[in-house]
Amino acid sequence: MARLNSAGRTIFGPGALDRLMLATILLACGEPSTWGVTGGTGGSSGLLGPMVARGIAAAIVSAGIIVLAAIVALARRNDPVPTPPPAGAALSGDGYYWWDGASWRPLR
Repeated sequence: MARLNSAGRTIFGPGALDRLMLATILLACGEPSTWGVTGGTGGSSGLLGPMVARGIAAAIVSAGIIVLAAIVALARRNDPVPTPPPAGAALSGDGYYWWDGASWRPLR
């Protein structure tokens, strides 16, 4: 389906999208004339291959650093330490709380 401009006419002629898809495939796979010379489908040459590889490697390293920082931050997190009960304080039936005279406080 062709896109229409404001005048109602198509921006691309018939078969333009097919040619665009073919050009994209040839760019990704290489020209057919290079297939026999390189022994493969051609692939990308020049800076595209190393740039993509470096980008992927940088993303993996960055994700690893973020995960490591999160693990360290969570491990060093200071949880509030509950107040220890004084000697002779009344404990709850389940043993998880003690009575301070005004409210129940957790033991752990």
